[in-house]
Amino acid sequence: MKKYVMICVIASVIMASFTQCKQAENKQYVISGSIKGVTSGTVKLVYQNDDDRTLKTIDSGKVTDGKFELKGDIGTPKMVTVMVEPGGWSFSAFVENAPITLTADTTGSAHYDYTAYGMGKGAVIKNYTETGSKNYDDWMKYQNDPGQKQYEPVFAQLDKKFKAAGKDVDAEYKVRDQMDSVQKLLQAWQKKKIDEYVDKDPSSVAGIYMFSQLYMFVKGTMRYGTLDSMLNKFTGEAKASTYYASLDKSRTMLKAVQPGEVAPDFTLLKRDSTKLSLSSLRGKYVMIDFWASWCHPCRQAIPHWKSVYQKYHDKGFDILSVSDDNKWKDWIKAMDEEKMPWNQVDDEFPVKNMPAKVGSLYMTTFIPFYVLLDKDGKILVYSGDEAKIDAKLKEVFGS
Repeated sequence: MKKYVMICVIASVIMASFTQCKQAENKQYVISGSIKGVTSGTVKLVYQNDDDRTLKTIDSGKVTDGKFELKGDIGTPKMVTVMVEPGGWSFSAFVENAPITLTADTTGSAHYDYTAYGMGKGAVIKNYTETGSKNYDDWMKYQNDPGQKQYEPVFAQLDKKFKAAGKDVDAEYKVRDQMDSVQKLLQAWQKKKIDEYVDKDPSSVAGIYMFSQLYMFVKGTMRYGTLDSMLNKFTGEAKASTYYASLDKSRTMLKAVQPGEVAPDFTLLKRDSTKLSLSSLRGKYVMIDFWASWCHPCRQAIPHWKSVYQKYHDKGFDILSVSDDNKWKDWIKAMDEEKMPWNQVDDEFPVKNMPAKVGSLYMTTFIPFYVLLDKDGKILVYSGDEAKIDAKLKEVFGS
């Protein structure tokens, strides 16, 4: 009997050790890769933080005879760029703590050269496969869905029309409006598809990644309630991911600019380099007008706002235009041409290659964009639709 008990104890210890080993293995990614067209060099896994557009090398290794192997702990799964030097070859892969096989072929790659703009050159590999990652499988299934693919020829045709417009700005913007209409149809399809996927698997990082990619294009129009309810669906690894953290930050910032909230204060420079703070305009109804000299629809709207300003200014209405120009000479030239009678300030760009400071604070992803405040600085309207501003002003001033 004692001998039997001892055998059972030993067996339990062996099984526990085996389980611990398997768990340890699952906490690592093991990438076996091959790349046709490159015999030797260096391979890197690079992760881009979309919040600040910085790049971080997660891992690197040698390419020998066209093959490479990488091992490590990625934490929660991440979409990364696999970069191979020399040559600047790159392609995307979903890395998670699992055995993964990557196979790439440089034939048919899309070459680029941005050295004229102070950047590098290289080639995006089009012919590659990944196996071993469920997140990647689910992402590619979503990407290749016929429902999504049906819009590609439509955009291709509109792109031809846009190029054919030449330097006719009005014609270009008509095509852009058509593109926007098609884009909204595509985004509606994407949102529905992502909802279905997340409802089935709320812990999947592929799901939060899908949503983060959609949100990049719709965050200027997505309502706070929609973002909030979507994020509340995620659990497990998805909620622990970097994608969730980024979206959660956006949710906090978007909440701060919702109607009823006190508008975030800011201080920027006027053309004479004196400072002007938003809070100094308290006591009036104020419309913050996000615009730029290079923005055609922004400048088309100026005659309308001149009329609105003239109509309501003596009743306690003011406008503060915040320019997205990073070159003061362009901003000043546009002001001299437009002769807008209200306060003008220029936004700041403290971080290279990042959007403007105040525009980011107010979560504006397109211009023109308008934020109407009451006398206490509380937000009444937050919209890119000038008709909504007009309607609220008529409600406030009675005519």
